[in-house]
Amino acid sequence: MGTEQPAFSFLEQREYQRYAVEFILAALNKSGSAIIEAPTGSGKTIMGLVSAIRARNPGDRILYLTRTNSQQQQVINELRLIRKDLKINAVPFQGRGNLCLLYGEVEDREEASPESLSRFCSSRKKRVMEGDSGACRFFNSSVRSDDTMSYIFDDLPAAEDIKDFGSVNTICPYEAIKASLPRADVVIAPYAQFINLAIGERFLSHWGVTRDRLVIILDEAHNLPEIARSVASFEISSEEINRAEKEALEFGDDELVRRIRVTDYMEILRNAIASLKRDFLHGNDEARISFTNFVEYVMVGGHMNSSMFQELNRYLGVFGEKILNMKEEDRKIPRSYVYSLSTRLNLWEQVDEAIYLSLVSDRRGGTIEASCMDPSLVLAPLKQSRTIHLSGTLEPIDAYRRMTGFDEAPFHKVPNVFPAGNRLSIFWDQVTTKYDEFDEEKLEKIVTVISELVEKTGRKSIVFFPSYQSLNRAFAYSYPFEVLREQKGMGQSALMEKVEEFRIGDSVLFAVSGGRISEGMNFPGRELELVIIAGVPYPRPDVRNRALMEYYDRFYGKGWEYSVTFPALVKMRQEIGRLIRSEGDIGASVILDKRASYFMGYMPDLKLSQDPVGDVVRFFGSKEHAAAHR
Repeated sequence: MGTEQPAFSFLEQREYQRYAVEFILAALNKSGSAIIEAPTGSGKTIMGLVSAIRARNPGDRILYLTRTNSQQQQVINELRLIRKDLKINAVPFQGRGNLCLLYGEVEDREEASPESLSRFCSSRKKRVMEGDSGACRFFNSSVRSDDTMSYIFDDLPAAEDIKDFGSVNTICPYEAIKASLPRADVVIAPYAQFINLAIGERFLSHWGVTRDRLVIILDEAHNLPEIARSVASFEISSEEINRAEKEALEFGDDELVRRIRVTDYMEILRNAIASLKRDFLHGNDEARISFTNFVEYVMVGGHMNSSMFQELNRYLGVFGEKILNMKEEDRKIPRSYVYSLSTRLNLWEQVDEAIYLSLVSDRRGGTIEASCMDPSLVLAPLKQSRTIHLSGTLEPIDAYRRMTGFDEAPFHKVPNVFPAGNRLSIFWDQVTTKYDEFDEEKLEKIVTVISELVEKTGRKSIVFFPSYQSLNRAFAYSYPFEVLREQKGMGQSALMEKVEEFRIGDSVLFAVSGGRISEGMNFPGRELELVIIAGVPYPRPDVRNRALMEYYDRFYGKGWEYSVTFPALVKMRQEIGRLIRSEGDIGASVILDKRASYFMGYMPDLKLSQDPVGDVVRFFGSKEHAAAHR
């Protein structure tokens, strides 16, 4: 354990925080990991930071991982407080896609991958160092200047502020942050910059630190299994093949092997996916296949053996590399659909069928997908560091431990730190959104209760639906109040505008469970007082989730708990957690679904209500009465 023991006088006011910090320190010393579940508003961020600072040894660095870029701001706020007691250098880090100012001026910015941007950046920097300052006006001597470093370390700005600073002063914000890394004690970064092994290793190389010298704080750690699965999964679509074919024609359509050009191979691949759809879907959206099915369909359709299949993929990669080089020479972003496709084809042959699920679906004109079922394998490199797992929703803890692979990590649950009477949690069992029972009659009942709850309480309300489909069905009804809606595919800026409109107005916000509004956003005081969960957000009973259930049943005998209960419970507890952020907050949550009864063992405050509207009205009335007589 580290020897540094800063005072942190502002932390000493809360006994439960001091206890949590001591627990984390002991757990890190014993097993290298600690898992903390703490309610919203209890100070998880500060507990994690103080623990990591006290735990570090000379030469150790602290990496604070967040799910989204926007969640970095809270960490920065806490670090500014800590720096009143302790001199510490901290830097917010994001990818080139968010920070590269030159990238924002070139074509098709949404299409570039991190790898393409890295090549683009390296090429432009090389030209600048060879004397062509016009190759990137933002890459100049000011990137590493004392003034720039002083701004980053003295002001501790957010990444967006550094980007604005760079725009005003013609300085590359990404390169400025990268140049500051070797002097940083703490780096705040999104999960995407580290969980992906290749990107993570480049990041550590820039920082100049090895994994064994890291203390990693995993914020909103309940997202870790899904993040890891997403990082390890990949797909090949007919849409992508069409783009690769168009690109091949533009760059010469090379002959890969005798009598088979790139476009010929694209046709073979596209036909293989079409045949898989025909033979396996049978009217369904998706179906399970074996990994060898696709390879066999390609070989039969192209009259080839496995050696030729591998040879074609290898030469396809060579042609893709040629395109990358040609674009680089032409000073364009070096991206290639052909190269990306060749990479995925090679991965398809290498995946371990014991831990991957292969699917064919009708999405994007026809898609085959390799879906990772075991996130613990992706997360294994985290064990080389000391880790602090933080979340307000981690129970059942056995599910989290098994899915992430941190089976032996000590667990501590911080009790509810706010008055229990400030929140009402009830459910109504006269409706359900269960897929085979959710008819128009039940939807009308749900809409009626939502309308009455909002109208009769007059409280700021968010309604969470289990899917965009159910949200849109409910949105189509008429309400005696304005309804704002979260929409699928909505950009970050559009979403934040919608949230801000909700904050300052009298509208009700319809959102989707597990979406960006359901966690990581603060609605203090009277900005949010009523949360309605219009249906338990169980995962869809599709091929993917059934396979996941089978996988966890086979290994742990708890398929339903790990693949169904855990994700649904996390979503509901996150949504209810939006309500109470301080001792003065009051709020009510109502789950409109009979299946909520199953979760009463995990949510001890949850009660059945025969009159949800009346109960909520009486709850708020009693709080107003108590406040008036203080």
